[in-house]
Formats: sequence, structure tokens, C-alpha cells
Amino acid sequence: MPTAKKKKSQIWINLAISLGAVIMAFLLGYTATLQTVESKFIDMRFGLRGPLDIKNSPIVIVKIDDQSDESTPERWPWPRSYFAHVIRNLNEAGAAVIGVDVIFDQPDKYGEKSDDELAKVLNTYDNVVLTGKILRTTGRAGSSTFIPPLEKFITPKSHWGLVSLESDNDGFYRRYILADSLDDSLFASFAAEIYQIYKKRPPKDIHIKEDSFTLSDEIIPKYDASSILVNFAGPAYSFPYYSFDNILDTEDFDLLDDYDLDSFDDPGDVELGIPPGLKYSGILKGKIVLIGATMQELHDNFPTPFLETNTDSSTIKQEMPGVEIHANALYTLLKKDYLLQPPLWMSLLIILIALLAVYYLTHKLPTIWSAFLTGVLLILFAAVAVYLFISHNYVLDMVNPMLIIAFSYVGYTLYNYFQTQQEKKALRGAFAYYVPEKVVQEIMNNPEKLTLGGEERVISVIFSDVAGFTSISEKLTPRQLVALLNEYLTAMTDIVLANNGIIDKYEGDAIMAEFGMPVAYDDHPQAACRTALAMQVELARLRKKWKAEGKPEMEARVGINTGEVIVGNMGSQTVFDYTVMGDHVNLGSRLEGANKFYKTKIMISEFTYAYVKNDFYTRPLDLIRVKGKNKPIEVFELIAERSQPLDRKFLEMLSVYQRGIKAYRSRDWKNAIEYFDFCLNLFPDDYPSKLYRKRCIEYKIHEPAPDWDGVTTMTSK
Repeated sequence: MPTAKKKKSQIWINLAISLGAVIMAFLLGYTATLQTVESKFIDMRFGLRGPLDIKNSPIVIVKIDDQSDESTPERWPWPRSYFAHVIRNLNEAGAAVIGVDVIFDQPDKYGEKSDDELAKVLNTYDNVVLTGKILRTTGRAGSSTFIPPLEKFITPKSHWGLVSLESDNDGFYRRYILADSLDDSLFASFAAEIYQIYKKRPPKDIHIKEDSFTLSDEIIPKYDASSILVNFAGPAYSFPYYSFDNILDTEDFDLLDDYDLDSFDDPGDVELGIPPGLKYSGILKGKIVLIGATMQELHDNFPTPFLETNTDSSTIKQEMPGVEIHANALYTLLKKDYLLQPPLWMSLLIILIALLAVYYLTHKLPTIWSAFLTGVLLILFAAVAVYLFISHNYVLDMVNPMLIIAFSYVGYTLYNYFQTQQEKKALRGAFAYYVPEKVVQEIMNNPEKLTLGGEERVISVIFSDVAGFTSISEKLTPRQLVALLNEYLTAMTDIVLANNGIIDKYEGDAIMAEFGMPVAYDDHPQAACRTALAMQVELARLRKKWKAEGKPEMEARVGINTGEVIVGNMGSQTVFDYTVMGDHVNLGSRLEGANKFYKTKIMISEFTYAYVKNDFYTRPLDLIRVKGKNKPIEVFELIAERSQPLDRKFLEMLSVYQRGIKAYRSRDWKNAIEYFDFCLNLFPDDYPSKLYRKRCIEYKIHEPAPDWDGVTTMTSK
């Protein structure tokens, strides 16, 4: 039982892990990459919510489109007189407010008369809103440029607002700036100015507070420091659209012959079934009419959360005209359907619940179950975020809480793992000090070997480790684990000793053994290879036995290397161990772990291969650069002794596989793919063939650089 002091220490460590997870998550959450991911999560929620029902929307859009450009006597940019005519017609049709999303900041190229005509109309009606901009550049020489409408268009009755749109890090447009300031002057946005006039309130009556905007006496909650998050009603062209020339087309304005139908002020004929034009239909009466460009060449289309639209047969990408972004912002104001950041207490509560849940899962359940249920927890959190968005308009941050869940899971699991490893070491302490009989005899014959230091010698080293041992151990009680481990280690140790090897050490489930020491002999590489093969045969027998007994079935990976090492007693003057050291020892350890990448069981280095190639069936696996080393080596899979009969089909596969490797290293992707296809036809589950076939296909499409050397760099041990 843990002492009270140990329990207290564990509590503090777990609190530190929780705090560390929170800090790491928030630090990473402010990076541009993860802020973009957060934005994509917002888009995902819009997609899951789908379009809103806006059939009763008071907003319609008059589009400056290709049809209008083709039908008018003058091509774009049109004379201002065209806009004067359209504004007059819209007012005659009963429009409540007219917003013109075109900046008239320079005199008309068609002459002063055209500008005067528009100015006259603007001084006649008090429901027209024009546009201006504040252009800002960032950096050391940042500046701001104020672009209002032409002075003659700022009449006692006309109004104007800012149309500057600001994208997020990923280039998408989700936010809308309701007001902006320059030189101590505050300017309302295009949508805000239209909203005020539509509500018959004083224009430009807008103020910015710490957490909100105010339009007259109405409070608009901010999403961030300077904007609201637009509650988009749907994809592009969700609002009703009419072509600009449909409004121009009256008896007193001549379009080109093929288009001049005088349809706008056509009264219609009930008896003949001819519907009235837009002037008399009532469609525009009491509506907010926004005029803006949709032509691609005007570059006034932008990506929004509804960029991708699903049709019956495919998914298409369609950017939204800038005028419709203003329409969506205006519709958000009209419906008071604001997207909100959740209150701080809610965010903190969610984080606390997540931490407690992960703590419980990692401390009370086996690793497999805790990993699975932590994944379920992430999915559940995402579902809550989607629910709060759809049902309550809360835009809950998703990246930070999900990172907190992931980091806390990793932290708790690693801490539990190290605790478990310490307990396992105590249970297996006797194995750590195992001294082979041959070592004892060598010391008896040569007492001087008790001194520290060693000698250089070429030997073969084996590293063996149980695959997935941590997850296996978590399913067993300590007593069951020790019994199973002892049975496994005993069987493997007997095989090592039977082949003139010595056990250097046990590290949990891992075995380190050497051949060719302390008494030197020549065929130590062959002895090491026979040992590894015999281990796999014996382990297969044990798995059948364990399966019948209801015990976990263990798989083991083996790495073998041959080379010059330092052999001798290493340690202090009073405590030392007879062992080996050197680069070749480390390489053997790396090869054991590298099996995971190729899904093999026994991997040998090119150094061992040089000794055993005539005695054993092998096949080349790869040229690899192990972690911590710069020089690549070739590695091979050890298959069987040549004295052992092998299936003809398997031998044929090995021969073709060798040709495939040769073609791969020669960049002959086409033939290499055919060779590996042949191998997979014979043995569909042969993973090295699958791996090389996939590589060849990728390189066939994306040719590697001219200096490609075919080396695979291992990033883990």
C-alpha cells in the first residue's frame, strides 16, 4: 500500500500534469496553424447546421453581373447616371433602403454631367447608403488611407458606410467589423448604417465598448476585439438576386436591342397572364436592396464557411460575392441571431470536467480501454460544441480543450507507465543480476578480469523485446504478470544458453544476449541467427499453450548485429557488471525496434549478413539511417536456415522480391511495381512487398530528387 507521503506526492504530480497540459494547449492554441484549425472547426459547425430558412428575409440583392454588362450600351465601369436611374426606379418600386456596394471616390470618366445626375438623385432620397474604405497596411511602415465617397455625393440626405472586409489567417471571411476608427473619428460599417436607416434611427449612431457595439440603444455583442462573427445564412446566392439591367429596363432607358424589353415598369396584363414587372409586383416594396458586383473579373468574391456546396452529384466550391457578405452581416443584425463566445465559467467547467474524466480513465482502466474512451471523450466534446452552436449560438473553442484532453492523457499515461515500470523492475530484480556460468568460470580462470575496463572483440549481439508488452501487462495482476514473464524468459534464456550465448541483462520483458564471449569462437553470427529463429519457433509453441490457458499471446521482435565492441566489467570499484559497450551494441538495439516499421520479426544488419548469407535464407529490407547515426546501413530479414526446406512458392516470391528491390534502387518504378505485384499475388499479406509497391507508386507520380539515395531515416528508437 502506498504511504500517505507517496499519495500526496502523486496528487501533486497529477496536478502538475494537468496544469502543464492546460498551459501547453493554450500556448499552442495561439499559433497561426492551430488558429486556422479552430476556424475550420467553425466552418464544420456551419456545414453541420446547414442553411437557414430566409424566405421571409427583407434583403434582396441587385447584381452587377455579366448579363447586365452585355445588355447595357456602355460596358463596365458604367456611367453614374445608370446608378441614378436604378436608385430612382427602386424608390418608385417602394424599396425601404438602398445600399450601393460600389465606391464612387473618383469623378466619372463619362463626365461631370453623369456625376451630377447621381448627386441629384442622392439629394432627392434619404434612404441611399454609399460606401467608403479605410485601407491599412501592416509592418514597420504601416499606414492608413481613408477613402470616402466623392464629395459631391455626400449630400444632406445621403449616407455612407465602410465596406472593408478582413479575412482570417486562412484567407476565409467569417467576421464583420461593425465600426472602425481613424484619427479619433468613428465610422459605421455599410451594414450598420443600412440597419440604422431601416430601423428609422439616427444614422452613424454607433459606439464601441469593451465587449460590445451599440447601435443607438441596441447592444451588439462582440465576437472578438473588433468584430462580430457573421451568422451566415447559407452558401453564395442564398438571398434573392436580380440583375442590374432588370432594374434599368424601363421605357425611358434603352438597353441593347436583344435585351430592351421595358420589363421593370411593365404593368402586366391579368387577362393575358402577363405578370407585372418589378416596379408593380410588390417584390421590392419595403425591402432592403443591396447593389453589388458578382462578375469574377471584378474580384469581389470571397471564400466563406459555406465555400463548398453539395449538389446531387458532386461538391462544388463557390465563393460569395462581397455584397452578400454584407447581406449576411445585415441579416444577423436584423434577426439578432448573434454568434457568441461562451461565458468564462462554462469554458472553465468544460476543461475541468475533461481533466477529471481523463484522470479517471487513465488511472482506473487498462491502457487500451482508456485510450479508446479518451477518443470517445474527444468525439463527445465535439458533439457538445456542435450542439451548443446549433441550439444556442455558442461558438465554443474546440482546439484548446481537445489539446488539453490529448496532453493530459499522454501525461497521465506516461506517469502511470513509469510507475508501473518501477514496480516491474522490483518484481524482476533477480533477473537483472543474473550471471552466466561461463562468466563465472572465466573470472575463476582469470581473476584479473575483476578489475574495471575491457578489451576490444568482434561479437554478435541480440536484442529481443515483446511487442505491445505494456498493454499486455495492464491486463494482468502483478502475480500473473511475473508468472507469465518468468515462463517466457526461461524459455528464451534456455535457447540462448543452448546456442553458446550469454544473457547480458533483462530489462523488463527485453533480453540482451551476446555470442562470441567471454570465450571467443568463430561462428557466433550463425549462433545468434539460429537462436533468433529458435526463439520464434518456441514462442509460437508457447502462444498455443497460452491461448488454451486463456493467457495473453505474446509476439517478440529480434535485432541482431555483429561488430567490434568493448567487452569487460563496467561500473564502479565496488559495483560492476560484465557487459559490452559500443556503437555496434546500440545498432543491435535499434534494429529490434526497426522491425515495427517493416512488420518483421527478425532483422539483421549488413555486418551480420556478410557472415551468414550462405547459411541462411534472408531478404533485403531497406537502407536505413537509425536514430542518432548519420551513416546508413543495409538491413535484412532473417527467414530460415538453408538446411530447412522451404515452400517452392515462397522461394519464388523471394527471388522476384530481390528483383523488385534492385529495380526500386535503380529508379525503375514500373518494373518494380510489377515485381511486387507478383509477390503480393503469391502472398497478399507480405508487408515489405506492400511497402515497396506503395513507395514505387508514389515515386512514379512524384519523382524523387536526383540525389535520392533510397535511404530511410528512422525517427524513433
